[in-house]
Amino acid sequence: MSLIASLRRPATSTSERMFRGMMMLAFGGILARAIGVITVPILARIYTPADYGMLSVYTSIVQMILPVLTLRYVVAIPLPRRDAMAFNVFVLSTLLMLGFSIVVGIGLALFGPDLLRLASAEKLASWWWLILVGVLTAGFAEIIGSWATRHREYKLMARNSVTVTVLGESIKIIFGLLGWRPFGLLVGQMAVQSGGAMSFTRHFWPQFKANFRKVSRKRLAFVARYYSSYPLFRLPSQFLLVYSMQAPLLFTAGLYGVDISGQLGLALMTLALPINLIGQAMGKAYYAEVAKIGRKNPAEIMRLTKHSQLRLLLGGLVPTLVLMFLGPQLFAFAFGEKWRVAGEFAATLSSYTLLQFTSAPLIQLLNIFNRQSVFLILNIIRTIAVSLLFHFCVSLKLTAPEYVFAYSMIMTVFYVGVTGYIFWLTINASRTPVATRSP
Repeated sequence: MSLIASLRRPATSTSERMFRGMMMLAFGGILARAIGVITVPILARIYTPADYGMLSVYTSIVQMILPVLTLRYVVAIPLPRRDAMAFNVFVLSTLLMLGFSIVVGIGLALFGPDLLRLASAEKLASWWWLILVGVLTAGFAEIIGSWATRHREYKLMARNSVTVTVLGESIKIIFGLLGWRPFGLLVGQMAVQSGGAMSFTRHFWPQFKANFRKVSRKRLAFVARYYSSYPLFRLPSQFLLVYSMQAPLLFTAGLYGVDISGQLGLALMTLALPINLIGQAMGKAYYAEVAKIGRKNPAEIMRLTKHSQLRLLLGGLVPTLVLMFLGPQLFAFAFGEKWRVAGEFAATLSSYTLLQFTSAPLIQLLNIFNRQSVFLILNIIRTIAVSLLFHFCVSLKLTAPEYVFAYSMIMTVFYVGVTGYIFWLTINASRTPVATRSP
């Protein structure tokens, strides 16, 4: 049976529905990433490592601001049993995003250039407004994407991923050929981060109109209190997570210059392809299904978890081994000889990115089992580890390859620990099921 035919055939179980959703998201992601893979060699010849260094800094800043915008209430949108309450969470997240965006805009206007100079990104100083626009588009894309996840609109999500990739990559190429560098990279990335928000809005507008009358101050206050663990624990957790993920690029720019930061940025971007393609697709489908199951049936959650881990491990092992042994040669062939260092970095980082790839869906279980405090603890540990690495890098005067190797080892140990803990948590929950209620 063909892939298309299997996607059209009705699902007969929760497990099959989840993997059908994952396949559909992955199918759209494959098309999107195929476009990305095709264009990367072109872009690598148009733009310089310094341009990619600017892109890395821009992306890092946007990703570090993004968690604050909604106080992480956005993560709770798929959880309520009724759409009326879920839409109140949606509205609450949107209002918070708009309010904090105003604060971000004022802060960037007043202090943006000085802060960018600290990150060796002086060229971004005159384009600080792009950061604000990027934050707004990415923030709304995350909110409406959570609504799409709630309603398991896998086909629409897959189609949008292709559309925004085509748009973003086209902008990067056209602007680059016109000599607008690195401006083209930044605008193209902003288009990709928009996530097809306008298309989602048109599709869901009838649902939004039907639920607008169910929004009230009382309900907004109720959902804010009910999901208060998200701003209390998930917000600082997410901020620390993004900081620890983006810090290596910012540290590299400060320690070794934007050229080396660009090499590391391309390596991490390439390694992120399977994580964004399969890992996030699996995570969205997995979260949509386990959110419907809830804590009432932890044994079913455990079964889905085992299946997802096995499939992800088998799918990621061979590419990881190839990259580990042939990374420099592959990067030099695909992107040009000037990017061989990026291939060396990618080979070093491949071991930890495999574990990051397999653990992507698992993190969602901390939402299901209401372990936001654990998520915070995990990210405190990760942030401390990354910060200590930077300290030792300065003290011991590590070279860039030594710095990347140490970072890879730290992250490998971290993801082994995360995977082990979440499996332990799920096994215990499956032995002692707990009935819970949601709004």
